[in-house]
Amino acid sequence: MLASLLEIGGGYLIWKWLREKKKLGFGLIGGIILFIYGVVPTLQPSNFGRVYAAYGGIFVVMAIIWGLIIDKKRPDRFEIIGGAVVLLGALVIFYAPR
Repeated sequence: MLASLLEIGGGYLIWKWLREKKKLGFGLIGGIILFIYGVVPTLQPSNFGRVYAAYGGIFVVMAIIWGLIIDKKRPDRFEIIGGAVVLLGALVIFYAPR
């Protein structure tokens, strides 16, 4: 969850800088946050591919929640259904017995 907040938050600041003409500081802070995001998955105990595959599902759900809280955009039923599907997929990828 931390990785998704860092990726979404960093990307959001860069979005604000480039798309909404905010000051350069937005882009620089966003870039630093994205760098930290790149480090966080390396702290996970599983292998790279599995961590990133499972993370994808968590990222999608966190992006929907970000939209709800930050952008004040209520998700439609397809976003909710899609978020549930990818989250279920992430759980299968990460927790399936091997």
